Amino acid sequence: MERVNAVKKTIIVDDISSIKHNHFTLLSNKRIIKDHPFIIKKAPDGSSYHFDKEDLEKMSKYEKDLAPHEETDPLSKREYILKMKKEFYHLIRSGEMDTILSRLYELEDRTVQLKWAGPIEYKFKV
Repeated sequence: MERVNAVKKTIIVDDISSIKHNHFTLLSNKRIIKDHPFIIKKAPDGSSYHFDKEDLEKMSKYEKDLAPHEETDPLSKREYILKMKKEFYHLIRSGEMDTILSRLYELEDRTVQLKWAGPIEYKFKV
């Protein structure tokens, strides 16, 4: 009997936003990505996002640079947000974010693939 490979789902990402320092969202065409496996969370003000402090703590087990911001960190909240957007960007472009998402959402390894479709020399806004 032949082994059937899982179908890989490709999700296009062209921007990364943050509603505050430990809340990040991946966007496609200026809209929050709602595709599986992403879980959409709501902030008290009604804003939607993907990753919060708890998610960042879990993801940092696989990539230390995704650790959440703490008040004692030497980076300001603004500097931290910019650093994190750049980190997500590099992880998506390199394909490493696929593995991190698979572990975060407990998916079969490599069944989701993120593709960066935004500018290559991206200027992140904070």
